[in-house]
Amino acid sequence: MSKRVLIVLLAAAALALAPAGALAKTAAHTDLWATVNLCDTPSKPGAVGVRVSIPRERGAPQQWARIRLQWFDGGARAWRLVRSGGDAGFARIGIGTRLVQGGTTFTFPLPKPGARIVLRGIVDVEWRDGTEVVDRARVTTTAGHRDGKDRQRRVSRSSCEITR
Repeated sequence: MSKRVLIVLLAAAALALAPAGALAKTAAHTDLWATVNLCDTPSKPGAVGVRVSIPRERGAPQQWARIRLQWFDGGARAWRLVRSGGDAGFARIGIGTRLVQGGTTFTFPLPKPGARIVLRGIVDVEWRDGTEVVDRARVTTTAGHRDGKDRQRRVSRSSCEITR
């Protein structure tokens, strides 16, 4: 038997013996996302809302999220963390029995006339068993999570541009 055939057989055997949870965990993360669901509306000027969807994960009875905002630095062509007022801190979103959604709204002073600011959300997710972190992930806001029937998801954007 050649080395190549042996390697292929060993890889196939390892995959077959992989714990079912390892494969299921990857599939569970398909429902993990964040989106901008509120952006500088007439009724809430300067407000940016970020919503997160966190799937259940085996062995982790609590779903936690830390929602922060980033602003786009056009000069450096890079995203930077909003240092003041752009961090909601960690909050428990769910108790691990099902997929959950939650979020927060940040409000900013409006930019001066002729100026603009572009913001997006970045979410650190943790699945916890008591105080032990079982798994973690980080997602940035993306579009495509709109749901006309859900009041919290009538809007779904990857970022929010506030201009005056």
